[in-house]
Amino acid sequence: MLFRKRERFERTDVPTPGPYTNVIGVVVLVVVAVALFVVVGRVADRVGKETRLEDADLSKQVGKQSSMVVTDEQYSISQDAFTKVLFLTVGDASDMKKGTQVTQAQVLLLHEKPVQAEDGSETTQTVASLATLPLDAKIGSGDDAATLADYCASHGPAACVVPLNAASNIKFTHVVVASEDVLEQVMALAGTDPSKFIKESTALLMKLRTDMTTAELVDLGTRAAGVGAENFNRVDAPLAAETTQADDGSTAETGFQVIDRTALCTSVGTLV
Repeated sequence: MLFRKRERFERTDVPTPGPYTNVIGVVVLVVVAVALFVVVGRVADRVGKETRLEDADLSKQVGKQSSMVVTDEQYSISQDAFTKVLFLTVGDASDMKKGTQVTQAQVLLLHEKPVQAEDGSETTQTVASLATLPLDAKIGSGDDAATLADYCASHGPAACVVPLNAASNIKFTHVVVASEDVLEQVMALAGTDPSKFIKESTALLMKLRTDMTTAELVDLGTRAAGVGAENFNRVDAPLAAETTQADDGSTAETGFQVIDRTALCTSVGTLV
């Protein structure tokens, strides 16, 4: 029986081990690791910017508010549609913890006011009020009572939403916490494509946190811009000394000032 000698062939699809094979392998792994680090970093940065929208803490506080109440029997609650946005200006919107200093508190109210057209049909017209809430106004109750400025420093901006709701008798539709007065910048978003918002509005996003979605923030800016800042009804919420009544019927001031809720709500049209 004859046996053929098996011939050996070199495969061209398999690299031949050489003296630098391990070195090349290490270099490839390093390059892959660096690329992965860059990608993860960019994704984290993008997510960080996007999470400034639909902020969980602010959304939770918005949902805990109480409905508006009648503060004076001479008035009733308006049945018109309102969008009421609380703007809290703080030192650093990226820090929502205790110790944050609030420098301004305002409420933008977009009022869909019914009007009668020349042909007799009824339509609506958007009018806007911008109410400034004093930082020395009392919010909270009992041992937790403090001025708005002190309350924010003690509890953080998000915690101010519910007590401000009670103090002003305004149930906020949305909340914006910003590092500076960003209302005009929000209005500049009018007509922006929400799908391109993150890419085109990075500078604005770094200055604020809000419970709103991209579409809601763009819609707010569009509606406010349609009214025009020069046409806003600008109001300073009036203050009154808080008093308590003793058992003998005498009254004494507590040392706090409280927002005159009736005067504020009638001036912005939520009480009529």
